[in-house]
Amino acid sequence: MHILVIGAHPDDPEVAVGGTTIKFSDRGDRVKFVTVTTGNKGHFSDEYKADSSKLVERRMAEARAGAKASGAEFECLGVPDGEVFVNQELTEKLVEVIRTFGPEGEGPDLVLINRPCDYHRDHRYTSQSVLDASYMLTVPLYCPRIPHLMKMPVFAYWADRFTESGPFKADVVIDIGGLLERKAEAIAAHESQFFEWLPYNNRSPQLPPDPSQRMEAVMKYVQQRGRNDAAVSGKKGEGIEFAEAFQISEYGEQPNAEELATLFPE
Repeated sequence: MHILVIGAHPDDPEVAVGGTTIKFSDRGDRVKFVTVTTGNKGHFSDEYKADSSKLVERRMAEARAGAKASGAEFECLGVPDGEVFVNQELTEKLVEVIRTFGPEGEGPDLVLINRPCDYHRDHRYTSQSVLDASYMLTVPLYCPRIPHLMKMPVFAYWADRFTESGPFKADVVIDIGGLLERKAEAIAAHESQFFEWLPYNNRSPQLPPDPSQRMEAVMKYVQQRGRNDAAVSGKKGEGIEFAEAFQISEYGEQPNAEELATLFPE
């Protein structure tokens, strides 16, 4: 199958669905991570203030490494960090990305995104832009240079704990208990974020340079996120301690239970 993961920032796919994408890849599926922004503002260093292209170069290298560790390809759409807006240009870029990943006229089987409710505007507008692009995928005269799709992909949201627009509803729950170390390795590839920027932005102490201590910190993060997903999915008391959960979007193809079981890995 062809699985497309679209996030706002270069580390979003690994953090949100890293375990599930490893399962897809191990199953033999083709997986691609697409990030809308370059992440060129996700740091505090004076060096990057003076020349943000150095941060972009670093983050692109990290993203390729993280995607490789997840068994995925990687592409960035090049929008500056913090400057994602719902507009014609981004909509057309997303239509092109989705239409061209997979057999001509068929596209991907599944597109994974965050819900359009989130603390970060880049996240909200990335999701909304994908949803805006969804119907146009099958319209021949929209971006006619790229063959339109003859069928819609399934769109699914990864788990969150936001409630103002309604709580997340888990339609699919993936047990990632056996993949925590591999997910942590993929996340740890984003050194500039998890060992520098996020501690600074969260007003937390900088992590020590020792690699084993850093991996221990990432593992704790992965375990906590896995527990949170298990809790929000309602599966924490059903033998699943660490999970990634998904809600099927009302946009796109609506799979039945049998199709869902085939689409997502065990």
